[in-house]
Amino acid sequence: MKKIVIKTKTFSYPVIINPGLLSDILNYLEKNQKYVIIHDDLIPEAYVNKVSCACDDPLIISFPAGEKSKTVETHQYLVRTMLDNHIKKDAVILALGGGVTGDLAGYVASTYMRGIDYIQIPTTLLAQIDSSVGGKVGVDFADAKNVLGSIYPPKMVLIDPLTLSTLPKRHFANGMAEMIKYGMIADRAFFDTINNEDINQMLEWAIDKSVSIKKMFVEKDEMDKGDRRLLNFGHTYGHAIEAYYNYEKYLHGEAVSIGMVKIVKDKQIKKELISVLSKYNLPTTDPVTDKKLEPFLAKDKKNRSGQNVFVDIEEIGKAFINITALKKEK
Repeated sequence: MKKIVIKTKTFSYPVIINPGLLSDILNYLEKNQKYVIIHDDLIPEAYVNKVSCACDDPLIISFPAGEKSKTVETHQYLVRTMLDNHIKKDAVILALGGGVTGDLAGYVASTYMRGIDYIQIPTTLLAQIDSSVGGKVGVDFADAKNVLGSIYPPKMVLIDPLTLSTLPKRHFANGMAEMIKYGMIADRAFFDTINNEDINQMLEWAIDKSVSIKKMFVEKDEMDKGDRRLLNFGHTYGHAIEAYYNYEKYLHGEAVSIGMVKIVKDKQIKKELISVLSKYNLPTTDPVTDKKLEPFLAKDKKNRSGQNVFVDIEEIGKAFINITALKKEK
């Protein structure tokens, strides 16, 4: 078992990584506590049963899987269902699933009765190494990714790497994009390991390493106004690409993969990046032009005074923030 504590000036919570945790989740949950389990409709029923059996008469709410459910309407549905079932402020939400579930359930927790506790139980690689940690929660609105939301940390994060055994290959690769990002922006040795070794044979270590890198950025810049923005490498273009295709063509990590390649200027760095992305069957190009992406880039929440915040790579393992206006195509 691994335990990483995320600690900033205003909050502290543990991230526990333990193979088989889901089968033993009763040991992590408080007795005589009212729980609300939120999950999408594609999560394995066995996972829902394991968690629900550890709770005393939980309210279980599901919603349609996918980024297109990360909306104000789904948020309202979840809140209404909780109200209809007389859920009080002392209840705890269990966000069981991937990144969309964590973002949605966390946003419900941050807004329901002005804030209730929630626990992240991520079951996808992307959620385990990225979206469940750091407290960013929210929904998409008006073609803008995560434009409604808040920084509202969970009570704890419970990670069971064994859940990845049921993850489709495409969704595993989706998470690998974020892992590769960590190596690109902060750790050359980690990048080389991802490139040269079989991550499937060292998953617990790789999850621990990824969370530890994110911990470093979150603790240094809790409110995402400084160096934490380096975690957005590939995301400015990635979010725009997701929105352009109405969240139907690419998963989040796939769009970020294209966004990382698109922003890197150095030819050798780009070559190495494309090589490792291709190893994990991630896309590296898309025919959409900058001109077509301009309306979506303009709505990006990182946009400052008509300029976009891009993260570029000085060398593998070291990133920098580049605030620039998007070049218009002739």
